[in-house]
Amino acid sequence: MLNAEEKKLTQAHAALENIEVPELQLDQAIVAGISKGKRKRKKNLFFIKTFASAAILIFAFTALLRTSETFASYVTSIPGMEKIVELVRNDKGLTAAVENDFAQKIGVSDEHDGIKITLDSAIVDEQMMVLFYKLESSEAHKELSIETFRLTDSEGKNIEETAFSYDGWSIDLQDKERLLQATFEFYGDNLPENLKLSMELVEGRTEDGEPVNKFADTWVLPFSIDKDAFKDKKEMIEVNETVEIEGQKISVEKVSIYPTRIGVTVHFDKENSKRVFGFNDLRLVDKSGEEWAAINNGTTARHMGEFTKEFFLQSNFFKKPEELYLRFNTLRALDKDEGEIIVDPEKMEVLKAPDDGRLLKIDREENLLMLTFQRESKEGHTNISFEQAVDSNGDEIGDGSASFRWSTNELPVDILIPYFGEGAAPGPITLKLNDYPATIIGEANIKLK
Repeated sequence: MLNAEEKKLTQAHAALENIEVPELQLDQAIVAGISKGKRKRKKNLFFIKTFASAAILIFAFTALLRTSETFASYVTSIPGMEKIVELVRNDKGLTAAVENDFAQKIGVSDEHDGIKITLDSAIVDEQMMVLFYKLESSEAHKELSIETFRLTDSEGKNIEETAFSYDGWSIDLQDKERLLQATFEFYGDNLPENLKLSMELVEGRTEDGEPVNKFADTWVLPFSIDKDAFKDKKEMIEVNETVEIEGQKISVEKVSIYPTRIGVTVHFDKENSKRVFGFNDLRLVDKSGEEWAAINNGTTARHMGEFTKEFFLQSNFFKKPEELYLRFNTLRALDKDEGEIIVDPEKMEVLKAPDDGRLLKIDREENLLMLTFQRESKEGHTNISFEQAVDSNGDEIGDGSASFRWSTNELPVDILIPYFGEGAAPGPITLKLNDYPATIIGEANIKLK
């Protein structure tokens, strides 16, 4: 029997279940892009419908309520329970962390200009920290957004994260119990116990995304984390097994299991005829058939070397299955001589591209170079991203960022790259591919324990 809150969520899910949802996969903590090893944040070039995310979240949250009394008990203690669908991800690892009392309560606030920010709680281990916070206002503020979001130690020194993301580009203060989420990623136990979260807010934005009004005050939230709570909470499995798929050798070196996520370190043989970009279906499976697959929204992989990557999966740390297998069947790979796209932005001509015909055209949109690719279906974008873009002199172009734009009603997807007005040399530009949806197929089933 569903309770009243479950009924509300079930009804909402039923109303949204036929919405076509673009599936977003992020690699290297960038939105589809050219990575220079820098973390750039382009806030106003991403055109995903918000109702798509809501459909995913409502479905996941309804399922969690039905299957987890502990999780349901936790969220019902938060005022405005139905609003938590805005931050819950369909992530088994984070869900299990909450179920096993791994979330640390914080509850610190700061208030200026009639706006109160509260840092509610955190999930943290040696690799990642997820913060949950909310904004409230006693005044008639509208169209608020977070302009700067900074994590430091207690002395104000920046924390060296490898990547981070946060909610807060558009905040509805009428929704007083809405929780927002920020995720910081680290490698190594270098996070101090005493921290400080600082935010600057703006109100209203122009069509170009510039703030109309910036508040003079900074909201500062000092807090502490209990490092003993996650000390030694990890499991390392040495694998060192090699499989071959369509002549390409893939070596799984190790699997690192943390409460927030799992890392699978993989080496691709440098003698392979293809450049292997990633997996379509990498997963862990226990003897009952339960699977832990890729993270739905967040960093899905990181580069550890020219031929080595670490791929991230949802965590089964608290499940601790007796038998565990690593499986995959399809990988994204492209012949090495097709690893770059060359275009002439003056003549709007494609000089070189993979011969599968996915690149339909190039065009200009204001100061952006737009490449239009064909995607397989309306359900998701095509896995295409660029490692770097260089002009005819070999100099990198733009600020190292790019963005996707697509519609749920059309098959093409546009990738927009800062180019015009960025001082690039005239002549052709070269885009080195970081990911591409050409697929190789096989079967791998590696027993971990």
